[in-house]
Amino acid sequence: MREEGGAVGLHWLSGRGRGFRCGVCGRDIDGLGSGIGVCARCLVHDWDRARPLVDAVHRKSRSRFLLPLEAPRARIGAECSLCHHRCRMQSGEPGYCGIRTGDMESLRHDGRLRALVSYYHDPIPTNCVADWVCAGGTGVGYPRYSMSKGPEVGWYNLAVFFEACNFNCLYCQNWSFKRTATHEKPWLALDEMLPAVTDRTSCICFFGGDPVPQLPFALRFSREAIKSRSGGVLRVCWETNGSMHPSWLRPMVQLSLESGGCIKVDLKAWDPHIHWALCGSENRQVLENFAQLAQWFSVRPDPPLLIASTLLVPGYVGESEVSRIARFIAGLNPDIPYALLGFAPQFVLNDFPTTSRQEAEACLDAALKAGLRRVRLANRHLLC
Repeated sequence: MREEGGAVGLHWLSGRGRGFRCGVCGRDIDGLGSGIGVCARCLVHDWDRARPLVDAVHRKSRSRFLLPLEAPRARIGAECSLCHHRCRMQSGEPGYCGIRTGDMESLRHDGRLRALVSYYHDPIPTNCVADWVCAGGTGVGYPRYSMSKGPEVGWYNLAVFFEACNFNCLYCQNWSFKRTATHEKPWLALDEMLPAVTDRTSCICFFGGDPVPQLPFALRFSREAIKSRSGGVLRVCWETNGSMHPSWLRPMVQLSLESGGCIKVDLKAWDPHIHWALCGSENRQVLENFAQLAQWFSVRPDPPLLIASTLLVPGYVGESEVSRIARFIAGLNPDIPYALLGFAPQFVLNDFPTTSRQEAEACLDAALKAGLRRVRLANRHLLC
């Protein structure tokens, strides 16, 4: 997830939501938005009653974009193994991410030889979650991985935005990509994308949406782009929810390790029910993948290969969740950088408040107490 930028809407300035009544316990929850409809306590302790309400919110948010309401489980059909959903689709039936269908032509080409994607050139330094520790933002690794001894002013990041996702985050800041499902899709082939890598491009960052549903294309594009630069600096970076099938981790790591890039994983929540409520998906595969990625961290600690981030969602992801996530990261390697991001109301959670300064500082303190050595509180301009 990239750091939030841009103007703050007027409804954010009060720092408080309108409040709601929990659909499970009936308590009045003051100061939060009503987008989820169930309080965090009931998500954690009364999931059997909370889940139907949560799933209804996710189904409604997806139906407006004509996206599948749940991962297809056809008794007989083609299976996609790119992520934890393992969609099994009948002919013509789309998978959860909406990228490919059960047709063999789609399985062979969509997200592999062509991508549903857009891109732009972002001047460095940029608002990347890793900017405070990466080669482009700091110059660490010069001259092998960076063009300068400090921030690469005058160079550009090729920001590659994949217009699909296998999560359904109710607070997605880039939710408008979902409209692609009902409009003409901007498919691009490899040879159409390669000219975007210019002489002033020093890094490529895949984000979205998420790269996961179109990982094969991203890997092919990266290899061709690096080949075209004939050994010059061209870092390959990823911003992802981390839910890919584990077999895809090694090729991602190899590209980022060799090029000086990084893999930024958004650890959205620790509790699986809070994670499901926010993202419509489990987090077991995410945590397992993160633990595997951490095994490569010591190969190149600077610039760091692996970076974690967490969005501080008022009422749901606060000090307790951050403390557990931070202990998990510290147990893998205390030098893994961890960015805490201030929340801005978006999409279904557009009536939520921003993160309070008090809660953000408590989360920062909790992450440090958990044993992490490199923690940053970002998006401070959004704190109320």
